[in-house]
Amino acid sequence: MPDVRIVVPDDYPPAYGSPEQEDLRRLAPYGDVTVYDTRFADRAELFRRIAPAAVVINVRSYCVFDDEALDRAPNLRMISILGTGTDNVDLEAATRRGVVVTNTPGVGAPSVAELALGLMLAVARAIPLSDRRLRDGAWQHVEGPELAGKTLGLLGLGLIGQRVARIGQGLGMRVVGWSFRRDPERAAACGVELLDRDDVFRQADVLSLHLRNSPEARDFVGRRELALMKPGAILINTARGALVDQDALAEALREGRLAGAGLDVYPQEPLSPEDNPFKDLDNVVLTPHAGAVTREANARSREMPVDNIIAFLEGRPEHVVNPAVLERPASRNG
Repeated sequence: MPDVRIVVPDDYPPAYGSPEQEDLRRLAPYGDVTVYDTRFADRAELFRRIAPAAVVINVRSYCVFDDEALDRAPNLRMISILGTGTDNVDLEAATRRGVVVTNTPGVGAPSVAELALGLMLAVARAIPLSDRRLRDGAWQHVEGPELAGKTLGLLGLGLIGQRVARIGQGLGMRVVGWSFRRDPERAAACGVELLDRDDVFRQADVLSLHLRNSPEARDFVGRRELALMKPGAILINTARGALVDQDALAEALREGRLAGAGLDVYPQEPLSPEDNPFKDLDNVVLTPHAGAVTREANARSREMPVDNIIAFLEGRPEHVVNPAVLERPASRNG
């Protein structure tokens, strides 16, 4: 299969760096690999990069594969996403055109779950605030709650949510949850008490979000939902910024209607100082979408997209997120 053109159009900031990276070198027997390690200037440049590709590795979410982009890649047979999110790919258009789309489920689950725990503790015990004060010479205590005996509410019970559930239980917390897939067996397996959605908001002392950025999940936490939460509750979001009404959350935190928040994701990223409604709030801990940024998760993230390409080219596709495409012939005319 030496004629297969494999393109990485959006390797900025670099994940692979060059075709000589150890994972990409495994693709050499299957075709030619081209890596673009600069951000494309505009859509026209993106189209030029993907035009010859039979296979694309999608590294960054700013690279949008909508119907127009797919139309500009007439040879495209596969998009291998580095990550779990698929909101930057028009799956319906890809399926219609016979383009297989894969992702990398679970590669960052341990890392994201651990960061969620870190944010819970950092907010509950005011760790960053105490650190800043002590560096400035102030010896001042902040009285925070113990998490043991409190209720951890989870919205989403996928691989990350399940790990966070086990972490909460390890801390001695009662764990309740809700998901779009009401799956009592899955919930029971990870020790989660299933509740109605609103009851999770009402009962949680710590509410942690683990939903995909799907159309039905966007703005999932707005003013109405925040008003249901306890005045002393903490909100943790390591999922997607689009799930939360950022302005409503900032207002609730500023007015003391919530005790605090730990946020790793934002509606617009990078989050600039001008657009950051939390920058002056001491009860908020912010991280720069770093949930899966660990050595182990990064290694898995680079490896699995290549595994998915090899499996596809060998006729045994894995981790396909638009499985209907496997049941119909390709139609490059859309």
